[in-house]
Order: sequence, then C-alpha cells, then structure tokens
Amino acid sequence: MVADDAAESLGVRADPLAASGGRSNALTETHELSLTGKKVRLAVGQRLGKYRLEAHLGTGGSCEVWRARDSVEDIRVALKIPLLGVGGERDSEQLFREVRLVAKLRHPHIMPIKNADVIDGYAVLATELSVGTLEDRSRPMSVRRILSIALQVLDGLAYAHRHRVVHCDVTPNNIFLFPDGRVALGDFGISLKIKGRMATVDDFGTPGYVAPEQAYGKPTYQSDCFAVALILYEYLTGVLPRWPFRWPPRGYQRLRERTSLAMLAFLKRALAIDPQRRFADAEEMRAALIEVLPKGLRLAVGGKGHDRQKLDWRKVRRGAFLKRYDKVLSASFRCVDCGEPIAETMEICPWCGSERNRFEASTTRSHICPRCGKGVLPEWRYCPWCYGPGFQSPSETHTKGVRYHGRCTYCGGGLMRFMRYCPWCRRKVRKPWHVRPFGEVCGRCKWSVDTEFWSHCPWCKQCLVE
Repeated sequence: MVADDAAESLGVRADPLAASGGRSNALTETHELSLTGKKVRLAVGQRLGKYRLEAHLGTGGSCEVWRARDSVEDIRVALKIPLLGVGGERDSEQLFREVRLVAKLRHPHIMPIKNADVIDGYAVLATELSVGTLEDRSRPMSVRRILSIALQVLDGLAYAHRHRVVHCDVTPNNIFLFPDGRVALGDFGISLKIKGRMATVDDFGTPGYVAPEQAYGKPTYQSDCFAVALILYEYLTGVLPRWPFRWPPRGYQRLRERTSLAMLAFLKRALAIDPQRRFADAEEMRAALIEVLPKGLRLAVGGKGHDRQKLDWRKVRRGAFLKRYDKVLSASFRCVDCGEPIAETMEICPWCGSERNRFEASTTRSHICPRCGKGVLPEWRYCPWCYGPGFQSPSETHTKGVRYHGRCTYCGGGLMRFMRYCPWCRRKVRKPWHVRPFGEVCGRCKWSVDTEFWSHCPWCKQCLVE
C-alpha cells in the first residue's frame, strides 16, 4: 500500500503537519517557569522541600530537569518541574492522575516516580537519576547494543499494554540509560498531557517518532510499536525514516549490510503505515524480535523473568567489550561496585564512575606504588600512574617479556599504553593516547574512549553522557 492510499484508509487526506497543529510553543527563558500567572525562577543551591538543586540538566518544551540532592535519603535524584499553564488546580489534578497511573506500573524497564508533590505552589516530580538518555548516544549504534535496548523497552511497553496503557511518546529522549546496562522508559502519560508531543514536529517539517494515526489523534498500542521500530531503524542505520514512510526508507542499503533478511522483514512489518498490518502490541513485537535475533543473542534472552534477562544482557555486553578491547586494555579486574571489567591503568571505573577500586592485592606486577597502590616494575624510577615520588634504588635489570608501545618525547624511555607519566623521567605524557580499535576520544583529555560501553572517561573522570 502506498502512503497516500494508506492515509486515505485512515480517513484523512492532509499532510500530518496540518493535523498536528505545528510546533508547540517552547519556553523562552532557560530557568523560569510560569504557573497560574506568576514566574518562578530556579537556581543552583535553591531548596525545594527536602531537595537541594545541584545542576540544571536540560529544558524541554514544557519542563526543566534538575539534578538534586534528597537531604532525607541522601541520594541524588532527577527533578522535573513541569509548566502547568494557567489552568492552575485543574491542570495539577490532571498531572497527578497521570502520576498515579505510572505509580501502578512497577517494572524494571519503566522509570518509577520516586515522589510527586506540590512545593511552593508548583509541581515537583522526583525520579531515579540516570546517566543519560538514548538521545545522547551517537547513531548508528552497535547492533548488539540497540537490540538490547529495544528488547528492554518492549518489555516495559508490553507490561504497560497489559495494563491498558498506551505511552504515546516513545522517543530516544524518553529512554533512560543506567550504568549497569539497564534502560527504562519514562514520561508515561505526562508527556502526552503536558508536553503535547503529538502536536510537535521536527525541524524538517515531518513527524518525528509519531505514528500516522497518532498524528490524527487516534493513538493505539500499534502506535507505540511504530515508534520503537523508528528508533531501531534510526540507530541501526543513522537515518530516521520520515513521512510518508514509504518502504524502503533512506539508509536501507546500510540496514541490509548490518542485519539479516529476517530483521528486514521484521522492520518492514513494524513500520507499516496501516496499523492493522503491524504487530498488535509490544508483547507480540518483542516475541517477534527475539525470533529474528542472531542465535547467540537469542540464547542470551531465552530465559524467563526479568532478572535472567538483565543478567544475560550484561554478560553479552561484557563479552562483546572484552572481545574488542581486552588485548589493548588488559581489563582483567572487576569493579567493586558494578562488577564490570576495568584495567589497572584507569583512574575510575568507566562503567559506573566508582573511585573505590584498589589494586594492591590483585596487581600482577612485583612492586606497588605506596601513593596510589597500583603495580609498578622494579626498574621504573617513578610511578607512571600518579606522579608519586621517585623509588629508591630502582633495579638495573629490566623485567623480561615487558612490551612498550611508545617512547617518551623527552628521554626516549619506553611507555606502555595509557601511562600518564614517563616512568623514567617523570615528565607528563603530552600526546593523547589514541589506541585502536577505539573509535572515539574524550572531549576533555582526548584519550580513547567508547561511549557504547562507558559512561565516564577512565583517564580524566569526565562524564561522557552529559
């Protein structure tokens, strides 16, 4: 069915732009909210009940998001301060009806609302603090990673659909990422009622992640499935399909190169413009996706229960990371907090940002730096990791089998990958470490990183997802 004919079958003839009403009005002042006619300015350090604002994380079309410290539980949370408009009490009551709906959806892949309250006359929503959203990640993404994310999103959506809830706003901005590999779908119902995403289009004048029938005010379970399929296509190819969603979309050749024929058929069905030709709901779509997975990935998610699925996906991700990087990183240690692979050369755990890892008891090197606790070789005059004081009477005999990967530009001494300082002359290594097969560099220190796996730079501690 061609796009125009399919649109007529839905009972409409106009372009979805006309039906959607164009772009919704955005707030024009970064940290100012309007509620029942008055202005409320938020600032770092301000207290809202038990919350103290620490950092402004972003501004959406209808709300601000802040990182805040919960002074009672002593944890960090994300606070959303929505713009309720001039409707005052009526809009507030509508908001909290939506909040109560989400409170009933308890699932590992649905973002829970920790607290909802009215403080100083405006609404405050507290949620778990993630390390970012899917929107923060580059396109295209590794096949393994985006399939893992899609399965988790569909798992959460299937739970919602079983409870007769349609999300209506499945976008990369609403898929939240956590250090342990878990993802959670957020903004259930709230986005539909407050943000007006159904009335918002992207800069190119085409609906973003909105299914055609939803653009005309008729959202269904299939609308959520359509949005997930758009996200899958975008992160597999780097191209987001646009109206009128003719098959095949742009980027199809890249999709063919990266996936199987079964995956092509799966996406073609999921992106059908007629909702009756798509999967009936997220549960059916998730089952179909598992069937078209590569054999290794299918086994990884074959168990029953959410804990089994989460554990297996972490194992698959860890295996993919070690296969790609273990030779250049020697990541033979495990983080004490998240359990993911780390190397002795790292300043912090790149998966969760933990600084509690110590190596005195586990290093394979014969000597230990008394300042940082990392292993050193007996012939080194200085610690290459922490700029500690020189060692007394370094050995004149060089350890056998040691391999160096570079030379100091000052003294010519051998350097191992990711050394911060020369162990022979103590000078700082000036040239950033660009190591294959890493394809990215940290924006601060310019050393090699991979945001597909890491949320922090292990060399300079920079957060990679903010």
